Amino acid sequence: MKYAITGHTYGIGLEIFNRLSPNILGFSRSNGYDINENSSRLKIIEEVQDCDVFINNAQNKFGQTLMFIDLWNSWYNLRNKTIINVGSRIADIKYLPNNKLNLLHYQAEKVMLKEMSNRVIGFCKVKYVSFGYVGTSKILEKYPTMDKKNYISVEEAANIILQS
Repeated sequence: MKYAITGHTYGIGLEIFNRLSPNILGFSRSNGYDINENSSRLKIIEEVQDCDVFINNAQNKFGQTLMFIDLWNSWYNLRNKTIINVGSRIADIKYLPNNKLNLLHYQAEKVMLKEMSNRVIGFCKVKYVSFGYVGTSKILEKYPTMDKKNYISVEEAANIILQS
């Protein structure tokens, strides 16, 4: 099996990249790929044609959804391909509380990814996985007093994605 992943230099993406190396390609802004740019998405699609599984992990505005749509358009009639979209449980929340309205754009991005994941039909398999908070260094720094029962570890998140 050959894999590809976006967002491979931090958090969940780094964990998955390290586990699957050398059978994985990684695409991040740090190595010249910005999923918000059409030219980067097209370059990624060219480079992943021989991959079996694409893990659409990087979240950058609506770029994650655009990456999914573009790749799905390339792979939709291929039976041996799987796209795993990494979402968020925020997509399941109908109304954000007033103290969380700063997350409205993020929620809209993840809702779109979830909806598109559930609406496409083709031979390529599409899987959508989501969870709440993940204990990345960024989250733990932002919420230093968060109780461990309110988030899952990076390792647990990677397990969920790889078992899907």
